[in-house]
Amino acid sequence: MSDPTSAPPGWYDDGRGQQRYWDGTQWTEHTAPLPGAQDATRPYDSAALGADSSPGSSPYAETTPFAGLPTSGPAAAGGAPPADHPGYAAYGGAPGAPGVPPEPGGPNVLGIVALVIAAIGFVFACIPFVQVVGLILLPIAFVLAIIALFLKGRKWPAITGLILSVVGGIIGTIVFAVAALGVFGQIVDSGVIQDEIDRQLEEEFGEPTGPASEEPGEEAGEGQVLEFGQTMVWSNGVSMTVSGPEPFTPSDISAGDDQAVNLVFTLTIQNDSGENVQPVVFSQLSSGGTEASRIFDVGAEGGQVGIPPTTAILPGSSITWNEAWSVADPDSLTMQTAPSFEYEDVIFTNVPR
Repeated sequence: MSDPTSAPPGWYDDGRGQQRYWDGTQWTEHTAPLPGAQDATRPYDSAALGADSSPGSSPYAETTPFAGLPTSGPAAAGGAPPADHPGYAAYGGAPGAPGVPPEPGGPNVLGIVALVIAAIGFVFACIPFVQVVGLILLPIAFVLAIIALFLKGRKWPAITGLILSVVGGIIGTIVFAVAALGVFGQIVDSGVIQDEIDRQLEEEFGEPTGPASEEPGEEAGEGQVLEFGQTMVWSNGVSMTVSGPEPFTPSDISAGDDQAVNLVFTLTIQNDSGENVQPVVFSQLSSGGTEASRIFDVGAEGGQVGIPPTTAILPGSSITWNEAWSVADPDSLTMQTAPSFEYEDVIFTNVPR
């Protein structure tokens, strides 16, 4: 009789230290103590369980498990095991019951911190000329996320921060490389390298080697000093205006506001030439003989400040942006700037001449 389904109805040891009734088809929920372990205060009602109640019969007549019949585990019982059985967890027992794992841990604070730092670093890594901020924050976020993975609590903030830090590092490196190549190309196109070579040759051999090629308008700004609010126009029709300084209040996520007064300037480049202008702006500002600190603030009211434009300016178009600075003396300001390396710098100031 190797087929378990052919076993006759009766009581069998279910492998849990008790007997369970087999109705000939499946295990039932009815159980009873093994022979010699029945509680005398709880008489066994065989009729209620469908057992043979004729004189001389006993619910314990068959005490040996039937050969080949499943005798243990939830499958043998035909349903969920008792709540005090270790297998109860497999049937979705309530949290806290024996064998049921505890509720998941609370928030992972370090993972959340890593995610926030990674998000801020990712934003900076995508902005040309300020990738250095992102490339500093992203490795920090990466290390914190790795540590957070080994701490108790939910893991998704740490995993998300880890992914952001890796992706941000890749994007930041690419953006930095593209920006660096663009700046180098501007320098080459402007003839600065050739001018330096010609100067060295002239010093070496004592005679000029010929004039360097000049881009339109590069001579027009040389030595020019204007007041804030005035407009510098180069010979090819490109012009630049720097507004007068206005008070500036940095946001909580700004960087660079480390001096006495914070100011913001509005810069505009107008392209009235016949060719596209690729802006590469590196402004410098001094205040009372002290170098001012540039403020980068992506959370500033009204939009980010401190990020120079990188989009080409088409003929007849203009571009405007804000630069914020932290200065020592707002009444003694001198800014040196230009639309790109192709143009000589012009000076804007509020110092009386």
